[in-house]
Amino acid sequence: MLKTIAGSVLALSVIGGAAAAEAPADTILLNGDVRTPSGWAQAVAIRDGVIVAVGDAKAAEAYRGPGSVVVDLNGAAVLPGLHDMHVHSHFAGLEQFACGFAYGAKPAAIAARVKECVKAAKPGDWIVGGNWVGAVFKKGEQTRAFLDKVAPNNPVLLSDESHHSIWANSKALEVAGVTRDTKDPAGGIIERDAKGDPTGVFRETATELVEKAVPAPSEELNRKALALSTAQMLSFGITSFTEATVRDSNMKTISDLSGEGVVKQRVRGCIVWTPGDAAGDRLIETRALYAKPRFKTDCVKIFMDGVPIESHTAAMLEPYKGVSNTDPANKGILLIPQPVLDEAVARFDRMGLHVKFHAVGDGAVRSAISAAEHARKVNGWAGSAHDIGHTTFADLADIPRVRDLHLTWEFSPYIWYPTPITDTDIRRAVGDEMMKRLIPIREAVASGANVVAGSDWSVVPSVNPWLAIETMVTRQSPGGGGAVIAPDERVTLDEAFRIFTENSAALMGTRDLVGSIEPGMRADVIVTERNPWKVPVTEIHATKVRMTFIDGEKVYDAANPPKLTAD
Repeated sequence: MLKTIAGSVLALSVIGGAAAAEAPADTILLNGDVRTPSGWAQAVAIRDGVIVAVGDAKAAEAYRGPGSVVVDLNGAAVLPGLHDMHVHSHFAGLEQFACGFAYGAKPAAIAARVKECVKAAKPGDWIVGGNWVGAVFKKGEQTRAFLDKVAPNNPVLLSDESHHSIWANSKALEVAGVTRDTKDPAGGIIERDAKGDPTGVFRETATELVEKAVPAPSEELNRKALALSTAQMLSFGITSFTEATVRDSNMKTISDLSGEGVVKQRVRGCIVWTPGDAAGDRLIETRALYAKPRFKTDCVKIFMDGVPIESHTAAMLEPYKGVSNTDPANKGILLIPQPVLDEAVARFDRMGLHVKFHAVGDGAVRSAISAAEHARKVNGWAGSAHDIGHTTFADLADIPRVRDLHLTWEFSPYIWYPTPITDTDIRRAVGDEMMKRLIPIREAVASGANVVAGSDWSVVPSVNPWLAIETMVTRQSPGGGGAVIAPDERVTLDEAFRIFTENSAALMGTRDLVGSIEPGMRADVIVTERNPWKVPVTEIHATKVRMTFIDGEKVYDAANPPKLTAD
């Protein structure tokens, strides 16, 4: 049942020394379902980017002036803007201009697509794209020779579904200088055939051996890619996001486009840091030079491990299924020794920086929590509520630790969008028992800790947050039906929505500005065609956004949309 604020007025009583109603609103939204912290209202008045009234039509009409833009919503819903706490907007944009193919594409389809891309390229040009899924290949099928047949004269580099592995052809290895004598780097794996030659598949840090040879995109392409991806996010109602991978290659682009107003959202950028990484340290030291009013540069990203798929690179507390107990890598790869991690996190915490951990396996999650615990002991409790990102698996004993240490859980519920990554690759790697607690959102919410969510786009096919909101409630593929994954981890719609609004704003340090619709807040709001609380839960994924506002500015209008494709 919808609770309604009937006949009530929630408004600022005095603005600039004058009665609020005497100062006209710039925008008035009437006759809708307006979600507020205390129930449902019907109208909102906005002036100078600030919500000045929330209530019934009479309350909002008091702010009508000659210049007010009045929108009759005809029953549409008005909701707080949504937050994506883990997205790779730059890469997601670039991939749309690359040699892409469908998620889960069969080997023949991949070969056909690469052949098309080669035909459109010049000899010697790099063919870069993805995203392949390991589960579709037969044993021994995924080799550089496979790609050589369709691209003998062009170097090819294709990312996998997780973006933690690549597949390259012989020309790419030649250009990169990778041979059978090239040793596995720390934290990386070069897959080899029976003769010891590289197969063309590289895992984790080993991907850099080939990636470093790929020419950097032009700044023109960087700008075009970021403008496209952020416009697409606006069309889904995403008004704030955390850019989870900031490096030299994209820091300036994000900063410039934010400062120019091309990127409209409130953004937090997380600078990638690894031990001994001079570029990362330099970017952290110069971060303030890139900050803009809507672009915060106060976050450091630390990769703890890989992914729990066929690569077996997520750091687990117990061995992977079917992997020998004598195999030194049977629990995956923990990328940073604990003492080194402890020291780094304590340093960043002392500097007032926020730390976002990539921690997928339960072993990596425990290591990240322990590093934050060390920072609390060294620095006290004034530091940021650092977040444990992804958390595909977490040991039961570690659930209360996050709350007790004032940290944040960040989950990736989009991962069970219908691709083979979940119910094939991950299940095969960890077994059925572990799948019962996959992405333990219910446990995290029940613990009292702050819980947020991130898409990890473009690891997933779509940045659409309504997919995640629905599947957090149903634990099924969008639209319902099929397998239910870890049903005990379901949350309510109210909880799922709070995760995407108030909780995320708190993590970004903007909760005093955004996250809810009430007087005094900035007008980061969205209008949806239907009220998600008035439709079957299995239809939430199909929610359509009519309008998106940031600071009261209409930044997306479905009636007059911007170009949202790379074509």
